[in-house]
Amino acid sequence: MSSSAAYNMYVFRSSRRDVPGPRLTAELAADLQAIAAPSSPGPSALRRLVLRALIRAGELESLLADAARPEPASLLARVADDLAALLVSGAPPATATGALRVSPESIAALDVPATVSTSPPEGFSFYALHPLDYARLADRLVSPQVPVRVVGVRSIGTTLSAVTAAALRRRGIRADRITVRPSGHPYDRRVELGARELRWVEDGLAEGAQFWIVDEGPGFSGSSFLSTADALVAAGVPPAQIVLLGSRTPDPDALVAPDAARRWRSFRSERAQDGAQPQVDAGEFIGGGAWRRHTFDDEARWPPSWTTMERLKYISRDGSRILKFEGMGRYGAECLDRAHGLSQAGFGPAPHDEGEGFFSYPRLPGRPLQAGDLSAAVLERLADYCAFRASAFQVRSPAVDELIAMSRNNFSTETGGELPDHVHPEITRPAIVDGKMDPHEWLRSASGELLKVDASGHGDDHFLPGPADIAWDLAGAMIEWRMDAAARSAFLERYRRRSGDRPEPRLPAYLAAYSLFRLGYAAMAAAALQDPGEARRLLAARDRYRAALLEDLGPAGTAGALG
Repeated sequence: MSSSAAYNMYVFRSSRRDVPGPRLTAELAADLQAIAAPSSPGPSALRRLVLRALIRAGELESLLADAARPEPASLLARVADDLAALLVSGAPPATATGALRVSPESIAALDVPATVSTSPPEGFSFYALHPLDYARLADRLVSPQVPVRVVGVRSIGTTLSAVTAAALRRRGIRADRITVRPSGHPYDRRVELGARELRWVEDGLAEGAQFWIVDEGPGFSGSSFLSTADALVAAGVPPAQIVLLGSRTPDPDALVAPDAARRWRSFRSERAQDGAQPQVDAGEFIGGGAWRRHTFDDEARWPPSWTTMERLKYISRDGSRILKFEGMGRYGAECLDRAHGLSQAGFGPAPHDEGEGFFSYPRLPGRPLQAGDLSAAVLERLADYCAFRASAFQVRSPAVDELIAMSRNNFSTETGGELPDHVHPEITRPAIVDGKMDPHEWLRSASGELLKVDASGHGDDHFLPGPADIAWDLAGAMIEWRMDAAARSAFLERYRRRSGDRPEPRLPAYLAAYSLFRLGYAAMAAAALQDPGEARRLLAARDRYRAALLEDLGPAGTAGALG
């Protein structure tokens, strides 16, 4: 498969979900109340509060701007600016009380939609991007007496633009900001500036400002940055006055937006560095697949990894804990709740919130399992775990459109044919699934107990499936553990007894969908990585999922497409 075909695989999801708008404003108002209280918390607790409130304020500002509600969006922008100034200054608790221009009561009283569609800011939730990274970048780039116009690319760019502008103002630089929403195909986005934005650009040109575009990324295409920069150029801004501020340095020739290499090189680009760090002493870094050196004696047994997509992980200096970035803001809080639930039910290690989006887990003695360890006891534990998740992490039934679209797209990209009509996933038992039922994700402790590790975040991250039918995990367990017909039967019988659910009618579609996602994931990861050894592991996994797809669909289902 060519790299271009691999990049056409559908593996990322939209992550959008509907939440009550008044709940978001109430949460932010409560945070502001705590920050402004006369008996405000100590410095460390205050920093956590300000960071959480800033992420919430940026989320709400983005939502209201997207909903074309300029007045409440402007109010939220003032809140985000004040919180960003607090975070950047590291102000002591005594100064926090008078630092907010908007009262908590005003936020609580905002007229917001009853339901809003939102998604977690990926950098803060998955990639350990810290807002202060952009403050440090601004400090490095600042030119005395040169004003700056900051353009945040919604959604995460909203929060990042507030922090960038706050850092500039702290250095005495005149800074103003707006946000924009690129639209269109992910690889070829467009930005349309309205009359207000065009006047803002004209004012910036009149004062001789630089224009800084702020977002995380760029991703595979670079199109969000490029479309925003192109819109500024169309509005009269010389390319030499435009700077792209991102979280990584791309290879312009590898960006897949139209004419991306030439367009990207037309502008100056700078990268924010550092990233979130544990507030406790972190020892050896074991992210990026390095954890496998501590887990497997033989490199030949290493499972494949899309190493650049792994969460940050460390071993504590005393060797007793694993420190892992699980997410800041509301997303991290939800992951922590799930981790506590898994621990209390006896399925996972106990988490501890270390701040800045990091949790720690005890470093347990034991060894990871492999497919050859499958036994009656293991089958029962897997079934019990799936039944527990189906009950404990229920959600409102999500849309299934993305799973169907992914299945069709990946089948077509892989085979050139059309997916059989019967591969049509349905949702009966919606839950936050585990998403990683691989044998090496299970640890047999010294006492013989089977524990699931890395179980709180994958089911609701930026990859498919997101919240789905528990049949996704059932299918994943069958495929990853390479269960034969007898093992599958015993596994499902145990699950039925524990859950009261009869998943058999749903499973054929989920077995196909799971294999199609995993083969697409492995193909895209292999194309994205520069490590030949990792690419070989990933391509071998892709072939295995392809074989599983062929076996589960059968000759009639594939109609020779995979032959």
